[in-house]
Amino acid sequence: MVFKCKMCGGDIEPLEGTNTGKCLYCKSVMTLPNLDDEKIVNLYNRANKLRLANEFDKAYATYESILELDNEQVEAHWGLILCKYGVEYVDDPRTKKKIPTCHRAHYESILVDPDYLYVKEKAYGEALKIYEAEAKKINHIQKGILDISSKEDSYDIFICYKETDKDGERTEDSVLAQDIYDTLTKEGYKVFFSRITLEDKLGTEYEPYIFAALNSAKVMLVVGTSSENMESVWVKNEWGRYLEFMKKDKSKFLIPVYKNIDAYDLPDNFSMLQAQSMDKIGAMQDLVRGINKLISASKNVKQDELDTGIAKVQNLLDGATSLGNNRYEVTVVKERRASWYIPFVIVLLISFVIFKICVFSHSSFDFEISSFARIFFGYSKYELYSISQSLMIFQIIALILVIVSGILKIRSRKTIKIGNYLLFVVLLLEFLTLEGTAKYLWIPSICSWISIVLTFVLLFVNPKWQLDTSTKTIVDDEEKDKISLRNKYIRENFKKKEPCHYNKKIFFGTLVLGIIVYVVSLYNSIFGNHSNLRDDKKSQIEIVVPFVNIMKNNSGYHDTPRVGIVKQGEIYTILGAYASVRSDDECGLWYKIQKSNRVTGYVCNDSSIKRLFSISNERDTSVNQLEVINDYIRIRESASRYSYALGQVSKGEIYTILEDFKEYDGTHWYKIKTGDGITGYIYSGDYNEYVKIYKAEK
Repeated sequence: MVFKCKMCGGDIEPLEGTNTGKCLYCKSVMTLPNLDDEKIVNLYNRANKLRLANEFDKAYATYESILELDNEQVEAHWGLILCKYGVEYVDDPRTKKKIPTCHRAHYESILVDPDYLYVKEKAYGEALKIYEAEAKKINHIQKGILDISSKEDSYDIFICYKETDKDGERTEDSVLAQDIYDTLTKEGYKVFFSRITLEDKLGTEYEPYIFAALNSAKVMLVVGTSSENMESVWVKNEWGRYLEFMKKDKSKFLIPVYKNIDAYDLPDNFSMLQAQSMDKIGAMQDLVRGINKLISASKNVKQDELDTGIAKVQNLLDGATSLGNNRYEVTVVKERRASWYIPFVIVLLISFVIFKICVFSHSSFDFEISSFARIFFGYSKYELYSISQSLMIFQIIALILVIVSGILKIRSRKTIKIGNYLLFVVLLLEFLTLEGTAKYLWIPSICSWISIVLTFVLLFVNPKWQLDTSTKTIVDDEEKDKISLRNKYIRENFKKKEPCHYNKKIFFGTLVLGIIVYVVSLYNSIFGNHSNLRDDKKSQIEIVVPFVNIMKNNSGYHDTPRVGIVKQGEIYTILGAYASVRSDDECGLWYKIQKSNRVTGYVCNDSSIKRLFSISNERDTSVNQLEVINDYIRIRESASRYSYALGQVSKGEIYTILEDFKEYDGTHWYKIKTGDGITGYIYSGDYNEYVKIYKAEK
């Protein structure tokens, strides 16, 4: 007697000394029944053949026939389980071994199925280990199916039909079913029609969505143009399962919809049901009217009732499974955020840090205090040095708070609210410092605004939390009770803990206020700035470095506070030139300038500025004069190239010669006086190639 493989149908060779066998074809090791009775072996082989062809109902009936002959056949009880859960063994592409898939999901776990409990009680040795291992695999698959199906939307109608014929061509049933689908969809019904509903799913992924639709649909339409199509394997699998649902739920209805066949040729299971022929005129309208009557009573089911049903399913899934010896396998319920959220927050935090570092590096810790911040703190415009340092500290605090808030937002639901309010503090600090830092520094301005946008994104994007039931653990009876109580508490309080309810109007109001303050400040900075164009009639300075500090007086960098900054490219009229009040000051000469209506101060005459002298009078023939023919010549304090540079004269300017001076090294110098009273020496070149000399006419 040869027993056929339950996974591929090949011959089984018993393994000596065990109650298992090995398939000669697929090499799978499996349990074996009692092989003494040839009739029972033949029934087993017939049942396996039907099950391999996915004729689960017929295979189920065959296994029951075996149990009628011998109720202690453990393998027959196992066969009932395989049929009940629609188990089919397929090749695993990774391991090349046979693995189970399920085509018939159930709410009840296989681990508490009466047939499985009987198998565990009666089986022994290697066979028991195989049964337990397979049961765990099937249970895991079942939970995955139920987890996906529990998240699916409910359907009003399920259309059951045969999609393709034996040649792979589309059937007439499919065309008729799609006409019905289009009509019912226009009526506003949610319809499950596999050709469209499952078009973006793989074949191995169908079951969760089919199960969810079978469970939720109030009406099933079995569409067929032949009795063979209506009783094909997968069509019968769907309506057979739906009939089982109808036994438990009296609000469900099944309507056979046929065309081109006699009503008497419908499957016997439909004999007590009201069928609808599509051969007569107006059949579609009659069908829609009948469905309207059936669904009208259940169309207004509330979503919370559906959620309750899903919760019941989850509770069934999370029950403890006894493993014997006072040991239990239990599910640990946890709250789980969306998988994308933690990487999303981390990317935002890294971006915030990068842009904030950009603000620090380009500002060089030198900020001009904004008028808004000055009003806020009550400081006068001459007390800016300490305030600029304070604002830098605020920037650092904002950076720290953003990092802390990001950690809180990904830690748990309980800390999200705290994290969001920390972000509100960050926004206040950002707007407090932005107006002062961004007014004259464009790169920090852009980076600060990007930081604010990132803060708002981090503030308003919160994770959608779900219950995670994927973690399993084995515990004793006492720990099982503790975990069960904790699971119950989490479930009961899950919907009560919303991520964070805060007044978004306040936060958006903060953004609008910050933008207004920034725009007003920028307007004042641009139109209230006393930076001038070049005026040949005035002595001016041009800023040649990114920015220069404006000091309160000419006492030196260390003895006076700064009152603002000027930027590269700006030109200011010199209100006065003053020597430093300190003899040891590195900057010997200070120029007084007015930046705006509220800022007047001093800048150092060093390499950070370019002196622009006023042009002298036109040619005067009564005195000796020179005209600058080089691009520029530096004016120095004495007739030496090593003396202090006071500024420069430019090409085309004409000056009166006060003294013609030759240095000991042979260099030729001329002493001149500019139109604004600055006296100094310029080098004419070795052969007067830098200047053109005009002699006085006698």
